[in-house]
Amino acid sequence: MATAKRMTYFKAKVEDKPGALLALAMDLKEKNIDLLGLKGVSHAGHGDVLVIPKNPDKVRIAWNATGTLLEEGTLFFLSGVDKTGALTGGLDALAKSDVNIVAIEAGAVGGRFGAFLWVGPDDVDKTAQALGAS
Repeated sequence: MATAKRMTYFKAKVEDKPGALLALAMDLKEKNIDLLGLKGVSHAGHGDVLVIPKNPDKVRIAWNATGTLLEEGTLFFLSGVDKTGALTGGLDALAKSDVNIVAIEAGAVGGRFGAFLWVGPDDVDKTAQALGAS
């Protein structure tokens, strides 16, 4: 099975216009905040941006001070050797633990794969146990 790690994500809302994501990224850069992941989704008139930082405290402090922080939560990062069915062990463990997956973003490069996995707040501890997440 893949290696699993528990992580913290933060959600911000930005305008749905050219350059809005760049402005947010430049602000993170100016504050020396390194990211492990970034996800953006456009909705009618605004964009939701999820950042997964190396140091959650930096984002928490910066975004609370500016009112940028809309949501903070837990997600899981699965990683391992890229091979056919690489995610099935983790997905099977979650299914057997009756955990519903809310969202997943996965990719592979250079013989390795990685996947960010979101579950409902009530399933975080059950997910950590099922995946053996640190």
